[in-house]
Amino acid sequence: NLNTGCPSGTVTAKGKGAGMLAHVPELEIFLDEIFSRSPMPVSIKTRIGYASADEFDRLLELFSRYPVKELIIHPRLQIDYYNNHPNMDAFAYAVENAKAPLCYNGDLFGVEDIRNFQKQFPTVENIMLGRGPLKVPTLMKELEGEERDLTLWYNFHMELLDEYEKYLSGQMNV
Repeated sequence: NLNTGCPSGTVTAKGKGAGMLAHVPELEIFLDEIFSRSPMPVSIKTRIGYASADEFDRLLELFSRYPVKELIIHPRLQIDYYNNHPNMDAFAYAVENAKAPLCYNGDLFGVEDIRNFQKQFPTVENIMLGRGPLKVPTLMKELEGEERDLTLWYNFHMELLDEYEKYLSGQMNV
């Protein structure tokens, strides 16, 4: 998976992550090299642009030149980081125009968010959950129809804490 979506300033300052989206000619050279040499399928995670949603048409056209296994779209700009709302119009454009299978990523924090997304985009089979399970640790179980039970999460947390304390044995504040 090639991540052209990371908005972190320390990453983008080096022209990596979403910083690659600001330099399309260099991104094209990079993708030519990757796709000409990769012995395995390649997926791409991207944002819709660096500074303007107007960049997305060109990026989508570029990605469509390659045999991308899956195009994971976080429909925000690099400059948005995780602020503002995902640009669902840009994602809808990708649904209509992308050649690769799509995966959606962005602001799916609960079962209702996921179900609403599925209603809006029934042909998109894959979603990526980033911050959602961090905000709602039981999200995956809830998607399977189980009631919210934080006991399971609490027990996991305590077991993880115990193992870190054993592993680090006083080396740092766990």
